[in-house]
Amino acid sequence: MLERLVRFESQLLSYLQGNQYTNQFIHDKISGRITLYLILVGIIAFLNELYISIDMIFIQKQTYNELNVGSITEGLKLQNILVNDPTYHSTEYMNEIDGIIIEEFEAWDKFCVKPVHVSQIFVDCDVIRDGQSLLSERIQYHIEFLPEDFCEEKRVEFGGSLYLLRMKLYHLFKDSDLYNEFVVNDGLNEFSISENVEIYNNRNELLPSKYDKIQLCFLKIETNNTIRCNFIL
Repeated sequence: MLERLVRFESQLLSYLQGNQYTNQFIHDKISGRITLYLILVGIIAFLNELYISIDMIFIQKQTYNELNVGSITEGLKLQNILVNDPTYHSTEYMNEIDGIIIEEFEAWDKFCVKPVHVSQIFVDCDVIRDGQSLLSERIQYHIEFLPEDFCEEKRVEFGGSLYLLRMKLYHLFKDSDLYNEFVVNDGLNEFSISENVEIYNNRNELLPSKYDKIQLCFLKIETNNTIRCNFIL
């Protein structure tokens, strides 16, 4: 067995020495063994990261299935747990003995079940008056969310809230020519964020203003989704 291992090692070292990418690191048998060891460690680390990534994908898929299937109320139950249960989040405390700050992380399964925050979405918008569309075709806005947009959220890792999206759409419409055409020129004075901006999620469900404090990832909206919005006049 030992002879087979030595022979196999010699074959690997010969291959590495003849390879244009690794021969520059091999000058003798010792450097060859070090190079071979580093390559094996790198392969093991890569396979470990691949396993962790695949495991995370399947666990997070279960979370999104729970969020996306059923009513919004069921998703809000999960939101209440993930936002308020401290065991789902890392904590920091000061070690009184040596004064070092120690960070404790949540369990792996709890870390993976947390949904990913919404970083960008596309919104198809229409202008509605008396139940009728005033546009020949919808206009589309591309909305991006930056970290400073949701830095004041209780759990910043879940991203921005419905109110943040509603406010962005409100200002985009109010700064557009459509607002001047259909609101200002028609003498309309009342146009508010909460009353006149209707947002529908990826499942075409209306998201009322009572959900404004809820972060988007709990309302059946994911990054790169195309959702719908109506500006009601």
